[in-house]
Amino acid sequence: MSESRRPRQPRAKPNARRPRARSAGRARKPASRTAGGRMGARPWLVAGIVLLLALLPPTRAAGMAVWGRVSDALAAARAAEARERAVAAYARRYGISMELADAIERAARAEGLETELAFRLVRVESAFRPHAVSHAGALGLTQVMPATAQFLQPGITRAQLLDRDTNLRLGFRYLKELLAVYDGDEEEALTAYNRGPGTVARIRRRGGDPANGYADMVLGERGGSPVNLVRHDSAGAAPAAPPPHELPPTRLPNGM
Repeated sequence: MSESRRPRQPRAKPNARRPRARSAGRARKPASRTAGGRMGARPWLVAGIVLLLALLPPTRAAGMAVWGRVSDALAAARAAEARERAVAAYARRYGISMELADAIERAARAEGLETELAFRLVRVESAFRPHAVSHAGALGLTQVMPATAQFLQPGITRAQLLDRDTNLRLGFRYLKELLAVYDGDEEEALTAYNRGPGTVARIRRRGGDPANGYADMVLGERGGSPVNLVRHDSAGAAPAAPPPHELPPTRLPNGM
């Protein structure tokens, strides 16, 4: 066979491999779309699982318990801040230390006595002097008589009665009991605190009025400051003398 009749070999095209590259690229695109679809579906799957768990009773109960504890903690923090502001206001108003104002507020709250009334009582009774002693023998910030203190806390000593916190606690408790006896009448309870419930009852039986001005000294004008208020700029002024006390009975009269 002659060389001219020899079959020609097909020539390789220069760009024969390019379609493969393009086809490979096209083949990868669906794979990437599939992966993207899986990634896009994953957050929804997680959200669905979380929602399902949240709807289950045990999970819901645990979540509510946690939220309840958080709410209680926030409420306690707000209450503590409000109390601190109130104590600071009382300290400024009466010209006393934050420590003493804090002790008065704590004792009043512990005994269930109105805070404002507690501060007014201590101001008139002792002018905020922890070791005040009256000529009748009343002691401390709230000027509790030893006989009354023995009724409220049997076996208490004079030194214990002069302790700041003990004195506040017993004085406020005594006034709180008197308020219960006189159905919340502050004027009558304060008069009995000063003169003794036995004296008040005896004067009432005779048709008299036991009021001696003491209640007015403590209460002052409603919403205003009590009399003889000591301010920061009056430290040099002598404090007003505590009002006289009549010896109260060791216990409240029967039937009151």
